[in-house]
Amino acid sequence: MENLKVLVLGSNGFIGRNIVEYLEPKAFHVFSPKRQELNLLETEAVEAYLKNLRPDVVIFSAVNIQSLAENLQMYFNVERCSEYFGKMITIGSGAEYDMRHYYPMMSEDYFGQYVPCDTYGLSKYVMSNDIEKKPRNIVNLRVLGIFGKYEDYTRRFISNNICKAIAGLGVTINQDMKFDFIYVNDFIKILESFFTKETQYRNYNICTGKPLGLRDIANVICDVLPGNEKVTVKEEGLKPEYSADNARLKAEFGDFDFTDIRVSVQEMYSWYANHPDIELFCAKLRESA
Repeated sequence: MENLKVLVLGSNGFIGRNIVEYLEPKAFHVFSPKRQELNLLETEAVEAYLKNLRPDVVIFSAVNIQSLAENLQMYFNVERCSEYFGKMITIGSGAEYDMRHYYPMMSEDYFGQYVPCDTYGLSKYVMSNDIEKKPRNIVNLRVLGIFGKYEDYTRRFISNNICKAIAGLGVTINQDMKFDFIYVNDFIKILESFFTKETQYRNYNICTGKPLGLRDIANVICDVLPGNEKVTVKEEGLKPEYSADNARLKAEFGDFDFTDIRVSVQEMYSWYANHPDIELFCAKLRESA
């Protein structure tokens, strides 16, 4: 895979930023244009850029969580130029299954049983459906519960609670549920394995296949950050499980050694504790508490 030209679209986002950081030290030619260099909403500009660059791999992680129109316009502006790249890998989401109808260990065949009504889920659904219906050099990775550095600490469960614990606010859960979390470092290694492989399918669940309870993860955070022994659960009972079956992925790529949640939480804590803006993060959380 050496010397592949890899184009990362959406490199300002949490996932895209991690992808670029992982790939750049390796033997890839990585291109990560910002909006000033390439506006994905401009059809002619996208075509000219791809026609000139002709990347081996395009990673599509661009998203606007507030605009269905912009999400689809960006995707189709790139998709229509498929003759100018080797393969495109889109970063999908379990939200494609429709958050109102999750059930444990959803398989890829469950897709299409329900249509999401939220902007983000519907955007991902339309893209995934297009990829499934029109066989060509595009594959969708339906990622569940991804977490890691650079994510939004104000709303993402693991980062939010690590920062709250550092700020002395304790660890809180709105309501317990089982949730399949995948560490971004693990996801990117799986992503890389798709670069040159001719896959059998066009949609793949990307997850550990082993959901964890939010209370269990909260207890891990408490173990990693002494002095935060108490976990506050705001509402009793269980929300519907968010998990998926990764048998399709394992059948083609084999088993994967996923990072233990204790290790990933420890790494996340170290990253936040040493972040130059950690005091600002904590102050913001205290203000909103």
